[in-house]
Amino acid sequence: MAAVTRSISKDGMRIYKNPNSVDVPKVDLLSLLFDSEHSLAQEDTPLHLSAANPDICLTKSTLRALTERIAYFLRHSLSVGARGPYQDVVVVCSSGQPAAAALFYGVVGAGGVFSAASPSYTPEELARQVTQGHSKLLVVSGDKMDVGRKAARLAGLPLDRVVVLNSEPSWEVRSLGSGEAVDVVNGPRMPWRRVTDERELQRSLIVLLYSSGTTGVPKGVMLSHYNLVCQLYIPSVQARAHVAAAVAAGEPAPSPFRTLAHLPIAHIAGVFGYLMSPMFSGGAVYWMPKFSWQPFLAYFKKLHITGFYTVPSIFLRIAKSTDVTDQFDTVEVAITGAAPMDAELQQAANARLGKGKTRISQTWGLSETTGAVTAMPRGSSDVTGSISPVLPNMEMRIVDDEYNDVEPGLPGEIIVRGPFVTNGYFDNDEATKATFHDGWFCTGDIGVDRQGKFYIVDRKKELLKYKGLQIAPAELENHLNTHPEILEAAVVGMPIEGGSEVPRAYVVSRRNGTLSEDDVKDFVRGALAEYKQLRGGVRFVDELPKNAVGKILRRELRDKARAEDSSVKAKL
Repeated sequence: MAAVTRSISKDGMRIYKNPNSVDVPKVDLLSLLFDSEHSLAQEDTPLHLSAANPDICLTKSTLRALTERIAYFLRHSLSVGARGPYQDVVVVCSSGQPAAAALFYGVVGAGGVFSAASPSYTPEELARQVTQGHSKLLVVSGDKMDVGRKAARLAGLPLDRVVVLNSEPSWEVRSLGSGEAVDVVNGPRMPWRRVTDERELQRSLIVLLYSSGTTGVPKGVMLSHYNLVCQLYIPSVQARAHVAAAVAAGEPAPSPFRTLAHLPIAHIAGVFGYLMSPMFSGGAVYWMPKFSWQPFLAYFKKLHITGFYTVPSIFLRIAKSTDVTDQFDTVEVAITGAAPMDAELQQAANARLGKGKTRISQTWGLSETTGAVTAMPRGSSDVTGSISPVLPNMEMRIVDDEYNDVEPGLPGEIIVRGPFVTNGYFDNDEATKATFHDGWFCTGDIGVDRQGKFYIVDRKKELLKYKGLQIAPAELENHLNTHPEILEAAVVGMPIEGGSEVPRAYVVSRRNGTLSEDDVKDFVRGALAEYKQLRGGVRFVDELPKNAVGKILRRELRDKARAEDSSVKAKL
């Protein structure tokens, strides 16, 4: 694994950073992807295809044409960007489909701000995002029209400000109110505005993503041309150099990159991995409308998927499900993020990928860091559960509550700075100020440096304190998930007298009736310290509440726990 420099600054700060530095092209996102030598896709490269019907396809050439026709429609029919760039927020609630990529580029090309909403949102939640972003335009896929109508009414939008987007059975972009549509074959086109001014690139606003909301109300994360270009370009330098050197040394070239879009584009993983990365890497993304286990398995085998990013909960299912046989044999690259994955799960899932030869690499980051802050260099691997080295141009510290750097081996909050970091939260100066400290972004994730490798302990707001000792729910969850009769588990804190909290486990068992509460408690008792025991009890559930990207919604579980038992009489 590549070395990470640990330096002590003149102010006494212990800063972790990559010894390499990358010069980033000073160019806007669309110009980087469509017109620069850095983008590997050729004009006839298939980029976005329907997983169910790959004949529905956008090449780079057809994507460029559709992008410019959508941009023309948005500008001339709906006034997106008419006041100038970076002001008009377009909220998009779409299931997975190839046309989503053209809409993304069309919004940016028109001068607007792309703001995807979770396709699982209720009308009230969708209306909240429209209102928070001061948006005057909502785009929905055909299967979300009813939600879109209701959300528009709640947000005060007329139906002529709601646009329907479809890829199947045919391409469609039309106003739900007026019926005006884009002529996707012969309609007028509007080229995007090229930007090379460094300050404008850094201060621009082209994507507005909302934080996951696992602990509270989501906030709008502002991302710029510069953020997105850096996130694409910086990791690619080492990766492409490694592949070139390997091929020159006589090793076989990697298989053409093919991935399966199964996560929502409302998450940074969807924006980066599905909307942008395919064109930059010259690969193909096959779209399924939403994640469903059996089609997910079938598409991996049928389409010979070679690389994918997904969340630990899906890797857990891959590791444990008897449905998995040879579906992942063609996988050469596998990456996980969004939540911690311990070494045991990592190695169990590895055994199911690439005939046991592929190694999952972990990445760590947030929407506020445009995705990855750490990533495994191409050609390296680690099976200890670490989150990989820091990427070039980024800096990282691990600090206590007073922002003093902790010693290696001790946990602390990870704070970062560098070109991936957001300019702040949309229309929320208070939240922005609260999240930055002396130019460092406070991630809220608790991490530890163990012999030069970094590990995530848990979210700062989710750590439990029992008699002054910290308990990380993720540690308990990771252990519980290794039980052969547990499909997955989540842990939340229950308050007790004296201001402490005790952990309660919510468990999904493989078969009803095979586990008792005592069985689960004994499994923890035999492996973890006395103060980490499940004093809050064990509850068996059919499924765990999760957001659209697969993160456990501990906030909902805490509410459920309070409703079940307003006061826990734990044995202290």
